[in-house]
Amino acid sequence: MAAKEDKVIAYDRNFGALIRDKTQSNIPVKSVYGPQDIEDLDYQRDLGAPGDFPFTRGIYPEMYRKSLWLKSFIVCYATPEETNRAFKKYIAAGQTGLRVLTDTSTLSGVDPDHPLAKYDIMCNGNPTFALTEYETMLDGISMENIDFESANSTPSGSFFTYVFLVALMENRGYDISKLRGTNINDPIHAYIVYGTPEFPPDLAKKINLDLIEFGIRNSPKWHQCTPCGYDMRDAGINSIQEMAFVMGNAVQYYGDAINERGVKFDAFRPMVFSMSSESDFFETIAKFRATRRLWAKIAKEKLGATNPRNMSCRIGIRTAGNSIYPQKPLNNTARITMQILAAVLGGVQSIDPSGIDETFGLPSEESRIFELDIQHIIAHENNVPLVADPLGGSYYVESLTNELEAGTKSLLEEIDHIGGMWECLKTGWLRQQFDKTTAEIQNEINECKRLIVGANSFQGEDGDISKTIIEGAYKVPPDEKRFGAIDRVKELRQSRNQEKVQRRLRDLARAVKEDENILRPTIEAAKAYATLGEMVGTIRMAKDLSYDPYERIFEPQFLNDVIFERV
Repeated sequence: MAAKEDKVIAYDRNFGALIRDKTQSNIPVKSVYGPQDIEDLDYQRDLGAPGDFPFTRGIYPEMYRKSLWLKSFIVCYATPEETNRAFKKYIAAGQTGLRVLTDTSTLSGVDPDHPLAKYDIMCNGNPTFALTEYETMLDGISMENIDFESANSTPSGSFFTYVFLVALMENRGYDISKLRGTNINDPIHAYIVYGTPEFPPDLAKKINLDLIEFGIRNSPKWHQCTPCGYDMRDAGINSIQEMAFVMGNAVQYYGDAINERGVKFDAFRPMVFSMSSESDFFETIAKFRATRRLWAKIAKEKLGATNPRNMSCRIGIRTAGNSIYPQKPLNNTARITMQILAAVLGGVQSIDPSGIDETFGLPSEESRIFELDIQHIIAHENNVPLVADPLGGSYYVESLTNELEAGTKSLLEEIDHIGGMWECLKTGWLRQQFDKTTAEIQNEINECKRLIVGANSFQGEDGDISKTIIEGAYKVPPDEKRFGAIDRVKELRQSRNQEKVQRRLRDLARAVKEDENILRPTIEAAKAYATLGEMVGTIRMAKDLSYDPYERIFEPQFLNDVIFERV
């Protein structure tokens, strides 16, 4: 009987070889770098010591030896009760910044009982439609000595996060000057990424300036305007565009505040940029270094900063959500770990990891604890933060930092030529930038010129660990539970002091009509338990717009009376 012949597997030594010679943003890369690649680099002018202008190497002399980065991530689950429990659990596990995120309907400026809101309730967060929800969400949590971060990046979302936080602090007897944190108040980015219609551009610009002006005077530890590159990057742009657009937006907003509100730039808190930590390790590190250096020059030369502190910028990052794939989700642990490491090596001030299970639902509690532990391991086992800017002086890193700065400067000059970021939005130029880059990247993925492990290359079946990750993600509750938010908003309207609500909304309408700063009357309306949808509607009607941004419902009669002062 003949022996059974074994099947012979041929080996391909080139299997898995590199296919790219460019960074993620298509910056050409050589195989080796040396002194000739940074021969024009001047240490004092271009780098400097950590804590010194132009802050390339970090904003503090000792960087993380003095204070580690904020460990912050979006926590909000379907209900304020669940979110409150999770906040307390994560604080105990080492979270040092609370990121607040509301559901999609609230971000759109409408209440849960709006006809278009029904199936968006509790998607991406909880429906914080009134002060009652913040009271529950932050029950038993001190509002001092902790950093709050608003991830509610639509025009109304960023506005009402601040309004509700201040209203709650005042009701609890706290000093609002002690409110700490950042606010993704960036209407230009919101229009290009989300397209929500609640506040048209001119109205959004006015509210943006109201927030900046009110915050400087009343909440000096709160960053009222944090331009957001993260969402724009997640929508498909590259590193140079991300840097140019966040800085272009910052110049636009703060320039408007200086020119139209008479505020001195040195009166602002140091700039904070919300940016993305991507999978291209060295490009990400160089991006953060180049951002600090270029912003220091812009703040000094263009915006008139005289205080070195105001020439520095803080960078808060979220690891790239668009790099989290459903295929073989165990791989996401490696992606997130490397992105966090790149952020630390790049010297950022706040880290918000995406969830390894984020493509299947909100991250599970175990996923969140894991993301905190990654940061603990990098800090306390790997000893990465012991030295400020440990890659400073690397021929490749310094050359790449220069490349990113030069590309960003060129794009900012084009933005200036158009007339600033508001004009870039209105003319369609900004949309063209997004569409072109997004199409290029997607074509590279489709043609396997950009490899995504598990998605378009090195594919395979999910194992038991990956299946557990999929099953463990937090899922949106069933309809019966979600629609409970509709009952809650209706019950609130029945139980509150309606006469007080009317008075407060009348004050808000008058402030809008007379072009006053609307923060204080909005805060007082929130304290009277006016709903978010009612306050948005009041602001819109006082500007001769429809009550409902989606034009599906009419204003309630009492609000019509308030606006036209018939009460």
